Amino acid sequence: MVLKAGNKIKESINEIRAQFPILQQEVNGKPLVYFDNAATTQKPISVIDAITSYYKEYNSNIHRGAHFLANKATEAYEAARDKVANFINAESSDLVNFTKGTTEGINLIAHTYGKVNLQEGDNIIVSGMEHHSNIVPWQILAESKKAKVEYLLFDEEGRIDLDDFRNKISSQTKIVSLAYVSNALGSIHPVEEIIRIAHNAGAIVVLDAAQAAPHVKINVQELDVDFISFSAHKIYGPTGMGILYGKRELLESMPPFLAGGEMIDQVTLEGSTFNKLPYKFEAGTPNICGGIATGAAIDFIESLDINAIAAYENELLQYATQ
Repeated sequence: MVLKAGNKIKESINEIRAQFPILQQEVNGKPLVYFDNAATTQKPISVIDAITSYYKEYNSNIHRGAHFLANKATEAYEAARDKVANFINAESSDLVNFTKGTTEGINLIAHTYGKVNLQEGDNIIVSGMEHHSNIVPWQILAESKKAKVEYLLFDEEGRIDLDDFRNKISSQTKIVSLAYVSNALGSIHPVEEIIRIAHNAGAIVVLDAAQAAPHVKINVQELDVDFISFSAHKIYGPTGMGILYGKRELLESMPPFLAGGEMIDQVTLEGSTFNKLPYKFEAGTPNICGGIATGAAIDFIESLDINAIAAYENELLQYATQ
């Protein structure tokens, strides 16, 4: 079955490659081959066209205009949110918050949920192989709260040591945050078991899915994950665009991250009330074309089937390893 899925991509690899304009060039007399997808992916023509179309045909602000262009832009932006919700199997699209990227998503949680729920003497658990974007926000939060960051060990194959995790988690652990897939080693961690252990201890789990989203079919409901953050530019979309999913009860209990613009419900000189989800965490004019292009990127992935992509990548890995 895996080979069949991989063959689906292999048989049409030239057609897929032709969809990426940047690859239609030579470097040092050779066709450009690009391996740096862990840093950022190249963009298919459908994503580039979505960006161009927005600026050429219906550039407008969203959610606040009462004219044709504003309505068209708003519909396209919210349609992209619906696509993201379906991509990760979120219960509702209003649990999908658009951010600038994985890093902002993690910082948002640290500055809202973390500041409210972390107390002196508590601890946060991360792994020792995290990207610094999933270490530094927790270090800053822990220092401000007189709490502690604990680091998980990993074995020679780059996998989280679950026994070490069981030994380190306690009733003082409030947050467990780790990558679904390692950006350096490519290790796919046993996140289902990690989430189960964390929940049994009363901790919430934050998954950095920047590297998982292009390679693994994410199902937030099956995972029972509390928060998950990933970036559009890792899934063939634009830079400066990210997704933060959270459970409803957590998002609704959290204070806003940034203030102004879309996150406002009513403003008086005496005080303000805040907008409903997801707009509560989307202050200011958003990256409108980025959101729309993210929807186009998801369309591209789903046209190929993410499982087929993963199978073909595995074949390439085995070939390169040999």
